[in-house]
Amino acid sequence: MGVTYKLREEVVHFIISQRQSNPLFSCRQLAESASEKFGLHLSKSSVHDVLKESGIVTPRGRKPKDKFEIPQEKKKQIQQSLSRVSVTRLLPAPEKVDLLAEASPLVAQNLPVEKSQALVPVMGVVATDEAVETSPEYEGAGKIFLKAALWDLGIFSEEDIKETDWPYYLTYSKGINIVLKNQKSIFIDFPLPLERCIRETADGLINNVKPFIAGKVSDQELFKACMEAQDGCNIDTISIVGRNDDNIIKFDNIVETKRTYSLNNMDFVESNQNNASERARALFFSQSIDIEHFINKIQNLNGFDITNKHEFMVNLLAGNEIDINLLNRAAETLNGMYLYDDQDRLVKVKIHRL
Repeated sequence: MGVTYKLREEVVHFIISQRQSNPLFSCRQLAESASEKFGLHLSKSSVHDVLKESGIVTPRGRKPKDKFEIPQEKKKQIQQSLSRVSVTRLLPAPEKVDLLAEASPLVAQNLPVEKSQALVPVMGVVATDEAVETSPEYEGAGKIFLKAALWDLGIFSEEDIKETDWPYYLTYSKGINIVLKNQKSIFIDFPLPLERCIRETADGLINNVKPFIAGKVSDQELFKACMEAQDGCNIDTISIVGRNDDNIIKFDNIVETKRTYSLNNMDFVESNQNNASERARALFFSQSIDIEHFINKIQNLNGFDITNKHEFMVNLLAGNEIDINLLNRAAETLNGMYLYDDQDRLVKVKIHRL
């Protein structure tokens, strides 16, 4: 247990600046860094309190209003009996869910130009200039690959995960089935980890707070008509389909509105590793390499971040000691997965040769 301090202003400033320079640093890492620098013994809870008071993190126990979250006990139910879980056991009563409340959908210009051509604006949202922040150069920027390996599972903090949770997180969906009120249907190939598939479905198709990125769909023209809310293409139900063609979760009472979307090839890579380093190897560095040696080099790369409200770009600075081709391929894979971080920003990586 750490000791509670009335922290000096310089300590508070150091904690805040370190977190702003590297959003990937956990409270534990910040506590260790500050303790070493100032000769203190700070706990992660003390650091969390500093960040909370500064407005950098969400207070404990709270979630952003537009975030979809399945209770822990329901995750276990899904894992134990995937084919029998109904939406009524997973979601609040419809009258308690304001699906469009405080929605802040991304707009096309916040995605890479080459990926934004098929995006359709929602509800007349007009893009405005946003503040862009560039962090100082920092060490350990390559840890983005380890974070990404967990974000692909829908995990944003390892601290609270129990061993019994892993079977749930390592369950993969087959896709998403959309049934229209005219009884026509659209199937979207979406072989993602279940937690991420649920979040993408909720955020992109139901709450409509960010673009839905689709790859292979059974009927492109019908899909576009559905996303654009054309007459006669109203959605009746949305189901997440399991590997055995069972409906894992079924959503109904869908609000009819235009949705932002993009038809692009998304990278799907399956791994059942429950260790971040091993998952990173399977997802991004599957070539025959000395995994421990190479991953250590990647993690220790210097870099800097460029961020705005909707995008988190990690710029890695690679010297001659790194195989630039392997690193570029890893970055391309990560970018093709359309991952979002714990602040709902689209995550991308760019490589710079020193």
